[in-house]
This record gives sequence, structure tokens and C-alpha cells, in this order.
Amino acid sequence: MYNYKLLGNEELIKIYDDILLKTSNDITDVSVVITNMRFIILSMPKDKEMYRVGRMIIDKPIIKEVIFETSINSIIDIEREDDYYKYILSDTNYFLLNRRIIDI
Repeated sequence: MYNYKLLGNEELIKIYDDILLKTSNDITDVSVVITNMRFIILSMPKDKEMYRVGRMIIDKPIIKEVIFETSINSIIDIEREDDYYKYILSDTNYFLLNRRIIDI
């Protein structure tokens, strides 16, 4: 389950699961939601492997929470950096994902 709401006149374009977000200390599994207005990154539970089999899916569904969102227009560039893509928001702000999801 994805815990986010679309805004007025917002349309869902694509949802990506099993994306890697690289931070200075860690690499984290996330999901990414692309709409016509926003770029949204959602958390992935640390014990996600438990949910792939058995009754855990029924008894306790995965709920992915928004950990970051920005206007789709605020991404000014995307650069390749080793095994990751650098999504640039400004001179000092960016995030790293293992896939190129959008074209600008």
C-alpha cells in the first residue's frame, strides 16, 4: 500500500518499486511515484523479505510512507555518477537513485 494522496488535477504516471536510494551512510530500498506534478520517494520496510511469502501479506500489509517529495519541475538535471543517477535540484541539493526514471 502506498500512503499518499493525489492533489487536484494530479495524474499518476508511473510507480517504480525496488529502487535504490544512496545516502552518505547507507543504500536504502525505496519506491518512487511519478505524477504530472510531483516526484515522490516512499520508504520500504526494512523487513520487506518477510512480506514476500506467507500470511504476512494478508495479516500485516506493507505500508509505504512518503520520505521525500518535490515538484517534478524542480529537478533541473540528471547526471550519471558511477552506478547511480544524480537528480539535481539546485547547486547544493540532489539525491542519488540507481535508475534513470524520468527524462528532462
